[in-house]
Amino acid sequence: MTTAGVDLKQRLMRELDELPPDKLTEVFDFVLFLRTRKILDEHRFVPSLPASSLDRLTGLVALGGDALADAESLYDESA
Repeated sequence: MTTAGVDLKQRLMRELDELPPDKLTEVFDFVLFLRTRKILDEHRFVPSLPASSLDRLTGLVALGGDALADAESLYDESA
């Protein structure tokens, strides 16, 4: 650990010594949260594909109709 790290740890210990027990519980909960988040971040993997892989789906389903006209008719006040 670097000198700065040791100094920070000593300052943190002094601050912890001043806290009441209920606040120490909160600090401990936060430390556990940070550890859990680190573990999750290390193991998080989201498989993905390039957007171009969706091109092969174009025209796969043809339901007919005009989506633009349908959407405009929803907001057409004259209808």
